[in-house]
Amino acid sequence: MKILITGASGFLGKNLINYLSSKHDICGFSRRKLEGIDYFQGDISNINDLEKAIYTKKPDAIIHLAGAIKGSKETFYTTNVIGAKNLSYLAAKYKIKKIVYVSSLAAFGPLEKQEPVSYYGYTKRVAEIELLKNARVYNLTILRPPIIYGPNEQEVYKIIKFANITGLFLAIDNMRLSFIYVEDLVKVIEATLTEQTPKVYTVCENNFYDFFEVAKIIAHHLGKRLKVITIPKAFLQSVNLGFKISGIFFDKINEINAYSWVCKNNYPTTSFEIKNDLFSGMYKTIRWYRENGWL
Repeated sequence: MKILITGASGFLGKNLINYLSSKHDICGFSRRKLEGIDYFQGDISNINDLEKAIYTKKPDAIIHLAGAIKGSKETFYTTNVIGAKNLSYLAAKYKIKKIVYVSSLAAFGPLEKQEPVSYYGYTKRVAEIELLKNARVYNLTILRPPIIYGPNEQEVYKIIKFANITGLFLAIDNMRLSFIYVEDLVKVIEATLTEQTPKVYTVCENNFYDFFEVAKIIAHHLGKRLKVITIPKAFLQSVNLGFKISGIFFDKINEINAYSWVCKNNYPTTSFEIKNDLFSGMYKTIRWYRENGWL
């Protein structure tokens, strides 16, 4: 199968390419240069860049990973929404058979709200809607993972590195989190390539954790004791107010102020079963960081 992967230079893109390259004809699309595979360099928000890649490669399927996870409102909207709008139009124009869009749990929102609470989440939800507009032409699968972690990931890595250096772990009281190990997500993505019915799936480990449980698992695999420092919600709310008064855009604080970032996997176990819980997945992740000189 010929597969075009947008956002191919990112954490998930690297893991996906490593897994799929031996089985499929893979082409990457990214703003950054890629090594070892065919690729097109371009911006997902530039329809001419994307059309050149689709017209030249003529893929059977497109796996859409490209997206902004931080930045200004303009950055979120341009990359997440305009990028999806461009892809939707071009996929219909060139009659692409299959699109897999890796969205985010943020598009659904925390369990207590069940709607996006951040501009990031809002733009991921609108991106889903843009792709659904032409789903009558192509087969569309939308995946909504929670926190993704594993080799090459850098956001969870910052927490682990900080804990490893300082012996401290910063926790948010009463927040619950769901996770998915990148290897499991990659295998789900591959499984969806042959699905014929358009679906929206939440994909995650069927368990959730508070910060204290996460700290305990990380401490175990680091082989050291960690002092957990709890950050009160009242403090976070005052920080959020300060940002608003100062006119500073800090979107992540709206997600931090929510409580239940948890989900239940609804991807059918007959197709693929999530195998890694946080304990086993974090062991593999920290081992990779050590082997590659990150820790």
